[in-house]
Amino acid sequence: MGQAGRDSSEWVRVFHPVPAAERHLVCFPHAGGSASYYYALSAALRAAGPDVQVSVVQYPGRADRLADAPLTSMDALADGIHEALQPLLGRRSYFFGHSMGAVTAFEVALRAERAMGRGPERLIASACVAPSRRVDMGLRHQDDAGVLAGIMGLGGTQDVLNDHPELAELILPAIRADLEMIEPYRAGTDVKLDCPVSVFAPDSDPRVPLADSAAWTEHTTAAADVHVFQGGHFYFNDVPDEFSERLRGALS
Repeated sequence: MGQAGRDSSEWVRVFHPVPAAERHLVCFPHAGGSASYYYALSAALRAAGPDVQVSVVQYPGRADRLADAPLTSMDALADGIHEALQPLLGRRSYFFGHSMGAVTAFEVALRAERAMGRGPERLIASACVAPSRRVDMGLRHQDDAGVLAGIMGLGGTQDVLNDHPELAELILPAIRADLEMIEPYRAGTDVKLDCPVSVFAPDSDPRVPLADSAAWTEHTTAAADVHVFQGGHFYFNDVPDEFSERLRGALS
């Protein structure tokens, strides 16, 4: 399968279709993550009411796109996602990105604003250092054990890899590609969106100091707000009800 073009079925997964929904939430996964990570969130928002359609981006090189070579260029990734999303953005759309997904959502939103004059209604950046505060940690230069230890130390995939170590061989190429893409990434404070930005920041994330995540407010010409949660990098696993409630509040 190709990696660009307007075939949204290649890039986007919809677990709980809501054709009549007034609002459209597009979720962007973290490094090494796949669309299925947001199945539970999609189910929770669907159960809360019929007014939000959740779509989740599926990056190449994982899950049902395992045969596609993972990308190592943020420009290539954002270009492919932007093209695929264009037919889906007729409704009021919101972007939610977690960790690397926040930067990816930011780049896709920039492309939408430049190409169509209008991007998402709001960008929600979760557990991610602001583009202008990013520091290259060099994790991608470590051996496989070091890469896995660094990723597992943040949570998320830790239980899966502990229970099924054979999966490491399958997911390492995608993780390494994502690190190659995201670790060197940095944008100046002059790179701004025109849409509002909400920051979802965990208070105990070893990789994302609160001050550096709050600096997302410098990357918009519109309103910005910061929401602090208790927990680590994958805080929403610990406070799912509070997270869902605040997320729905941001979709207004």
